[in-house]
Amino acid sequence: MKIAVVAVTKNGITLAEQTAALLAGMGKYEPILHLPGKFSLLSIEGQRHPYRKPLRELFGELFAEYEGIVCIMALGIVIRLAAPHLRGKTTDPAVVVMDELGRNVISALSGHWGGANVLAADIARGLGANPVITTATDVNGLPAIEMVARERGWLIEPFEMVKKLNADIVNGKKVVIYSEVPLGLESDEHIEVRDFAEYSPARREDHRIVLVTNRMAKSFPSGTAFVRPKNLCVGIGCRRGVTAQEVKNAISAALEESGRSIGSVHLLASVDIKYDEQGILEAAGEMGLPVRFFDRDQISGIFREKEKELSFSQLVNEKIGVGGVCEPAAILGAGNFPKLVMPKLRHGRVTVAIAEGDWQ
Repeated sequence: MKIAVVAVTKNGITLAEQTAALLAGMGKYEPILHLPGKFSLLSIEGQRHPYRKPLRELFGELFAEYEGIVCIMALGIVIRLAAPHLRGKTTDPAVVVMDELGRNVISALSGHWGGANVLAADIARGLGANPVITTATDVNGLPAIEMVARERGWLIEPFEMVKKLNADIVNGKKVVIYSEVPLGLESDEHIEVRDFAEYSPARREDHRIVLVTNRMAKSFPSGTAFVRPKNLCVGIGCRRGVTAQEVKNAISAALEESGRSIGSVHLLASVDIKYDEQGILEAAGEMGLPVRFFDRDQISGIFREKEKELSFSQLVNEKIGVGGVCEPAAILGAGNFPKLVMPKLRHGRVTVAIAEGDWQ
């Protein structure tokens, strides 16, 4: 997690250096000091960016560049500096505020999803300071649904449901989670965890429902919250010169056909000779997904292992040396214990397959 540690006074710089060293030692943070230019001659260890521009300009750059910002200054100043740059809890960085004596460490913004609560607690523990956490679930010692998703890199749809879920938990209403994958959560008076196989859209539920699944269905009732595990890989085969739009249209068609959510796709995959195929590369960029190209020996290995399960094309084999691309590429990219959930689908000049790996 890339963290900007910002100070404005000479005393604050001493604490900034101490905080940056503490964070660097934890291994999970990459702290970078941002200190006033007039103090740039001070001997400060670690990465240091002297600034001479007004703080209001600096904050705009920090919001865009960093996952977290630790501010050693008054809370009121930070509120005024951050306000023009706030966009939403899924995109705003974690903001933590400290007094320059290091007595209090305040989680000021993006406590759950951005990680400010954890960051504040880590700093306070290391400095022997008082962590100031104000989110209702944490204050009451209750679980927060978005933390389950965030820790695993999963997606919540629609994200607006987070507020309603947490409000129900805080107000004593039970939330029932039906999950296809292990969550590591124990049922209690606030949250009940059930196997996804027990869920039925026809059943009348008196509680707020959360479905942890990569599935899509028109029968899911409105008001349902979804947590999307990242366990799908889309394998892609195509003719030379396809456009990004053709690739995206084929992926959308395959997801709809298979009843799977784009929110659970973690990777696009193809064969090594497509490494420079602009249509695939541009589609991956526009969808915000990584793409991996497997060599033909790996593709052939999957055909040998699962020859009865895969579509084999003699024509493709004669052209590129393997009997197909999209299905074995999807299997290779899906992770542990992969299985095809969408066999080869031809959509214009593109072929697509979808494989599902385990929850990790």
